[in-house]
Amino acid sequence: MTSALPELVKLRIEGYLDQTYKPSPERVWEAMFNPTELSFSRKNTYGSTQSVGTSAPQQSYGGGQADEIQLDLLLDGTGVAGEPGSVRPRLDALLELTGYHGENHEPYYVDCRWASFRFRGVVMQADVTYKLFDRSGEPLRATVRLALKTALSQEELEALERPESPDLYQSWLVTDDDRLDAIAARVYGDPAYWRPLAAANRLANPRSLVTGQLLLLPPLAEAP
Repeated sequence: MTSALPELVKLRIEGYLDQTYKPSPERVWEAMFNPTELSFSRKNTYGSTQSVGTSAPQQSYGGGQADEIQLDLLLDGTGVAGEPGSVRPRLDALLELTGYHGENHEPYYVDCRWASFRFRGVVMQADVTYKLFDRSGEPLRATVRLALKTALSQEELEALERPESPDLYQSWLVTDDDRLDAIAARVYGDPAYWRPLAAANRLANPRSLVTGQLLLLPPLAEAP
């Protein structure tokens, strides 16, 4: 007897007018196909100071930079998924999230969600490549590479310095030798919190963490 396949969760990008991401999105865009590639980047800045009598400069920490991600998306209008036709309307709806909004005089802030993955920020760049056209010249297939950068409210940025904040969602990039109980101990102050952490990320096996995996860390109030 074969087990049922898990329900397919589509990537959604919600557009908001400000960095509070409330109360409800002005625009919602759902991917036809989930990303073929997702990359994550985190950077720190350091300043160099040359000390007298030394051959190499000393490095002093200058602060962290906003996290960045890149998403590779496919749009297809050949009839493989859904009704056949030009991908232009769906592409235009996605690109509207990068456009100037008259009410707040800047582009939308976006909340990108895919299963346990969540990233809130702004779209810095959208690179579009058309792959296929119909006889009239309308695009039937296109790939889009989105580059996003974290953008959070001042209150949430301050909360990032207080991991025990009960109203803060966080993310964790898994590195070599990371364990769920060790992550729970560092974030929540108690390794026993590994259970709600596993549940929030739908981990059937808490020992199956993979380097480069992004974990959603629920607020302390939601991890009893």
